[in-house]
Amino acid sequence: MIVRTAKKSDKEEVLKFCSNTFEWGDYIHQVWDIWSAEQHSKLYVVDYERRKNNNNFPVAISHVTICPGKRQIWLEGIRVHPAHRRKKIATALIAKMLQFGMRQGAIEASAVVATDNIGSRLMLENNGFSVISRWVYYASTHKAVGSSRIRPTDARVASLEDLNDVCNYLTDSPIYKLSGKRYVKAWRWYFLNRNTLRHFIKKRNLIVTGYPSPNGIALLNRCGYWHRRDALQIVYLDSLSKSSLQNLVAFLTNLRISSIKPPPNSHSYVLQFLAYQSEHLPVVMKKFDIKESEQFLLYARRL
Repeated sequence: MIVRTAKKSDKEEVLKFCSNTFEWGDYIHQVWDIWSAEQHSKLYVVDYERRKNNNNFPVAISHVTICPGKRQIWLEGIRVHPAHRRKKIATALIAKMLQFGMRQGAIEASAVVATDNIGSRLMLENNGFSVISRWVYYASTHKAVGSSRIRPTDARVASLEDLNDVCNYLTDSPIYKLSGKRYVKAWRWYFLNRNTLRHFIKKRNLIVTGYPSPNGIALLNRCGYWHRRDALQIVYLDSLSKSSLQNLVAFLTNLRISSIKPPPNSHSYVLQFLAYQSEHLPVVMKKFDIKESEQFLLYARRL
């Protein structure tokens, strides 16, 4: 078994066993080129020998990247050819990625796994990872959100004058702690801090509700992810009550209905929510006819 950095020529062979990983398929074909070109990261494959001609060929893949701030690494895309599972290949990939992180000075490794993916959960737990948060993914197409009806809300786009109040709100927020103090970017969970909040405010992507002090906030990604540009994502959602959550969700659905147009060659704009599964979230989402799609466990371990 050889764990090595992936080459351009590995792509075709890798995609052969990364097309039907899940019921809905896989996403490796969408990110291979992105991961290959990404700085401060490593795309690894594992070689096994073909017995007939002694040529090596890739039977596994994984990707690791250094997160903003360089304290954390993110592990993703661990795939092993079905014929080569139960050979400790995934464990070898994890060890290689952790070594990369430690060489870069990171102090923590993180990854996310769907709650029903028992095999991947056991793999991480057997390699020293523990669950630190539970997130849920909700999605709705343009036609489904509230029947395209504008709803009343007192939520608004935050300004830099709100920064201190938002930081104070998060300091006291149980949702912030239960979320692992993270937000999502391109399906990676990163630390959420004051600098991040300032960046979101400058981009007009932080929504706040409550006056004079906030009682709820939401963070937006208006740009999509990977090659997908037909998605408006809510990448962090935090509220003190059902009413404040309704105000935030109403603002976000109004935003999509009134000011977001589907990109070229797309018939709809998908509204995606990624958030900690709070007590009020399922109730409010049902009211807005937004469907739960999947739940995820956020794992982490010290390096």
